[in-house]
Amino acid sequence: MVEERTPAIVLRGRAHGESDKIVTFLTRDWGKVTGIAKGAKRSQRRFVNVLEPFTYVQLRFRPIRADELAFIFGCDLLRSFRAPSRDLQRYGFASYLTELIDVMVAGREAGPELFELLLQGLTVLEEAELPSLFLSAFELLLLVHTGYAPNIEGCQRCGLPLTESDNSLVSFSPSLGGLLCVRCRDTGGATVRLSHDTLQILENPQSTQPTTLLLTQASPQTCRELRAIVTGLLTRHITRPLKSRAFLEQTGLLTDSLVDDARGE
Repeated sequence: MVEERTPAIVLRGRAHGESDKIVTFLTRDWGKVTGIAKGAKRSQRRFVNVLEPFTYVQLRFRPIRADELAFIFGCDLLRSFRAPSRDLQRYGFASYLTELIDVMVAGREAGPELFELLLQGLTVLEEAELPSLFLSAFELLLLVHTGYAPNIEGCQRCGLPLTESDNSLVSFSPSLGGLLCVRCRDTGGATVRLSHDTLQILENPQSTQPTTLLLTQASPQTCRELRAIVTGLLTRHITRPLKSRAFLEQTGLLTDSLVDDARGE
C-alpha cells in the first residue's frame, strides 16, 4: 500500500461499527481528507489520543479518490491543544473554527494557507489572551483564502473608484459583496457604514501574517462593523446552520455584536 504523510488537524470524527472511526482532517498537502481508522476505538498504540478534534498530527494514510474514504494507517501526535478542554469560550471558538473550515472547504481544494490559518487560530486560542477581533479576523481570512474576499476596489453599483475623500461616506453591502459610494448606498439593501479603521483592515488582509491579524485589538466600532461584514458574507456561502455558532450565541460567548447591531443605513 502506498503511504503518504502530511501534517494535519482533526476537524471531526465519528464511530463506525464496533471498533472503527471515520475522521475528517484538514491537511497541509492534500486539502480536506476523510478516512477510516480501523480499530481506532480499541487501539492502544496507533490512535491513542490523536483523533480528537483540534489535535495537530502527522497523518499517515493511503490516498484514493477524493469522494471515497482514505485508509488511515496511523497518526503521530505533533501538538495537543489543551486550552479548549479547560475553558468553555475557547472550546466554543475552537469548535467554530473547525466546523467553519469543514463547511467552507469542499474535498481537497484547500491549500496550505488554509491549513496555516487554522493552525494559527488554534495556537492563539492556546497561548494568548483572546483579542477583540479574533473571530472576525479569522472569518475574514477564511473568506479571502476561499475566494470570497470582500470587494473594495470600487462601488459595486456604478463601478466608479472610491477616492480618499469618500472614505467617511463609504458603506458595505453584504448582499453585493462590496463597497457602495455615497450616491449608491441606498440601492444595496441592508448596508454597514464603515469607519476608516475598518477600511484599513479590509484593504489587504492577505498581506498580513495571520497571527498578526488574529491578535489585533480593535475599537468596539470596528469590531461591530467587521462582524457585520463577515457574517453577511458567510451567510451567502454557508448552506446549513452551524451547531458551534448556535452554541456560542446561546451561551452568550459570542460577545461582539451581530449584523443587526452594527451601525447600518
